[in-house]
Amino acid sequence: MSAHRPLSVLFAVLLAGCSMSADVGVAERQVVQFHQQLDAGQLQQIYTGASDRLREATSEQDMQALLAAVHRKLGVVKSSVRGAWSVHAGTTGTFVSLSYRTHFSEGDATERFDYQLEGDKALLAGYHINSNTLIEK
Repeated sequence: MSAHRPLSVLFAVLLAGCSMSADVGVAERQVVQFHQQLDAGQLQQIYTGASDRLREATSEQDMQALLAAVHRKLGVVKSSVRGAWSVHAGTTGTFVSLSYRTHFSEGDATERFDYQLEGDKALLAGYHINSNTLIEK
């Protein structure tokens, strides 16, 4: 019986890896949508489609002001490359964090997106951006 235990553990690890990969994929698609909405000025849609966690942490007015400043100062997204990522499953749900190096038409930024997974949906739970261009202009 102990000879089967390593195989069952390996199988469980492989299943968890597949699940994490799928979770990251769901969140990555939302990053693409976020950038499309940002470029189109659909700031209200970004906020209303976000998780309760984000909406409890910041007002719609403050979130729209941040996103409007990002769009005004950095311009449109030209390219975005994912870097580090993590998946955390706990008692409050499953969360995916993705870091991106994004090139906008007017400057570069490092972005971190935090998504809360609900079924097959990823809801924005946090957005963090660092860019010298945001403070230079």
